[in-house]
Amino acid sequence: MISRNRLYQINSSRILQFIRQNPGLSRIATAEELGLDRSTLTKAVREFMEDGLVRETGKYRGKPGAGRMATGLEIVPDYGLVLGIEIQTERFRWVLADLEGKILYSGSGETEENPEKIPETVIELYRALAARSGAGPERIIGIGIGLSGIIDPYSGTIRQSYPLGVMRPLPISEKIAEGTGVPVFLENDANCCCWGQQAFSQGQRVRNFLALLGEFRNIDLQENRRTGFAFGVGIVIRDTVLHGDNFTAGEFRSLLYDQNKPSHSQFSLTDDEAARLPADADVLHRLFDEAAYNIALLVNVLDITKIVIAGDFARYPDELRTSLANAISKNSLYHDSKLCDIEFSLQNELAVSHGAAGLFVEKLFSVPGMTDHTDEEVGSILLDRIAHREENRDQ
Repeated sequence: MISRNRLYQINSSRILQFIRQNPGLSRIATAEELGLDRSTLTKAVREFMEDGLVRETGKYRGKPGAGRMATGLEIVPDYGLVLGIEIQTERFRWVLADLEGKILYSGSGETEENPEKIPETVIELYRALAARSGAGPERIIGIGIGLSGIIDPYSGTIRQSYPLGVMRPLPISEKIAEGTGVPVFLENDANCCCWGQQAFSQGQRVRNFLALLGEFRNIDLQENRRTGFAFGVGIVIRDTVLHGDNFTAGEFRSLLYDQNKPSHSQFSLTDDEAARLPADADVLHRLFDEAAYNIALLVNVLDITKIVIAGDFARYPDELRTSLANAISKNSLYHDSKLCDIEFSLQNELAVSHGAAGLFVEKLFSVPGMTDHTDEEVGSILLDRIAHREENRDQ
């Protein structure tokens, strides 16, 4: 049986999520929409306002015919900043964004060759940025990190990553949280693009979509670096980022990859061909067509309604749109029924770090007990941790 405290955590998180998704609605309207009694809602909203995360908006008329003016509620976007980081083989990129995804600061730095130095790198970056941003509305409330490889986001562990040279499980989130004093979430880089789409996209949320992350960079072990192309797929089904039991969902190798002609590429390209990317137009066109050939199967089998393209791939909208549209149409059994929007990230090289910030924001506005791992600190539980940290710092 669920405890009273747990039930309140769930309901208060539902309220917080609803306010974010429906800014400007009154307390009464929110309680009615969620089917909650007004005392529960009043208590939760009071706590959110005391924490500084929720504020009242101007007066507005609620239901048609109602004579009394209501006071709406909305999230305070500058409640705090989120540090989003992408860690690659040789470099890392970071952003400081508010809760609406507006990037206020960004930068990059060199990555240590030893992956065990990742926590130290992140902690040093956090301390430098925290000193710059200071207290008040620009405080850093949490960190999201995106990396290539098999990532266990619930334990904060890199299980394996060829690009980073991690061949056995390497836990890092807990060390970073201890060194910074803020909550930390770890995620696969392509999945970060999914989280960014969910957290910061305008309009109605898309429940079933793919994020395609394509980057021209070193793809092999650090002892044997090669210039090539890294490709990852983030999958969202029914508004949930798919990880899989082994956290390998989205790890990609082309259906056309020839085991008899092994290469370091994820595609049928030879190492020499991959090394000529992106300058060689013919090889680049083959890459686009082969990627589209593989993705079309997922789009049609899973009934995907949107594809979000990020990283270096986003620099080629015309070519990729054509390749994907043709492949999806050819692969579809019912040609008149397939509608799939193709969208290109505007964040360029910051797509993953911006998405990592979105990861943290989505966790803050999620509901405990409705995620696939209910022991995660999300929603009002995560907010309590942030608020108590600030109280302790002020004492």
